[in-house]
Amino acid sequence: MSEQGEEQQGDELQEDEQQQQDQQPFQIDTQIPPEDANVFMTQQKLEQNQVWKCFDFLFPAGKLAKLIKVNYTQPKTFPMTEILTKLKLDDGLPVVNFIGCRQNFDNPNSNRGKFYAGIARACHNTDAVIIDNGITTGIEKFSLRRNCTLIGVASEQIVSYPKLNPTKIEKNELSNGHTHIFLIGGENVHLGTEALFKINLCKAIATGKISKTQGRPRCKIVNILFADSNDCFDEIREAIINKLPIIVVRGSHLCNQFIDQEKILDAEFEDIMTDKDGFFFPLKKLDSEVIAQMVHYLLTYTPQKPKQQ
Repeated sequence: MSEQGEEQQGDELQEDEQQQQDQQPFQIDTQIPPEDANVFMTQQKLEQNQVWKCFDFLFPAGKLAKLIKVNYTQPKTFPMTEILTKLKLDDGLPVVNFIGCRQNFDNPNSNRGKFYAGIARACHNTDAVIIDNGITTGIEKFSLRRNCTLIGVASEQIVSYPKLNPTKIEKNELSNGHTHIFLIGGENVHLGTEALFKINLCKAIATGKISKTQGRPRCKIVNILFADSNDCFDEIREAIINKLPIIVVRGSHLCNQFIDQEKILDAEFEDIMTDKDGFFFPLKKLDSEVIAQMVHYLLTYTPQKPKQQ
């Protein structure tokens, strides 16, 4: 047989084998691989090491907000800059921080409405971020009108989520109007941990990426003390340690006693407010123009010595 004939015969055999393979039905490998304990342990370890997670949270009949759950057991290694970059809050902005502010449900017609309007107007004109405890304070509707960034920081253990068609608003319920909400959780986290996180969040937002990379001074931070609840003492201490100015607002018994220079009945509060390193600025009346001017002033100038001296 010639070489050409052998080549033709070999080609025909290859075509026949290819046709037989094409005619065979396609089979799926259904064999389940053996379980690997290391895969499960690795996934579980990743979930445990995840210190923050972001969600889209829609308030019932309200606005959409970013809900961030954080594990704040290790503050020194917490990726605050990474979170702010993800949320696009890393440009470096002034901050107005509410300390111990709660809405008075027993007296909803209190005269803080115009006062909050003055704060929102000052924050709108200076591009300042407002930070509170995430629950109803009264600033929400004024923040919505001025399109301000309103951030809530609270412990996940004590807050409740809003319900559809509620008969009443719970005192510790997350309130509509916030653009961002940070819920603090994790093992071995006590109820005062949000005070440390809140002040560190204020400093990180005020610093921003430009101030951090180019060495420019950070933006100003102003604290407004309402003292509507006694769980704000840790936050006042943190503000004093970081030498941040604190505006003391009339309304609560503790603030009224401090402004009127009366005997403060709470010994712990008296010890905090008489700290020689405290930058306290008392306001004797709730006036929208006065608070707006005071916020503008402190967002521009930071005093070197406490005013009470």
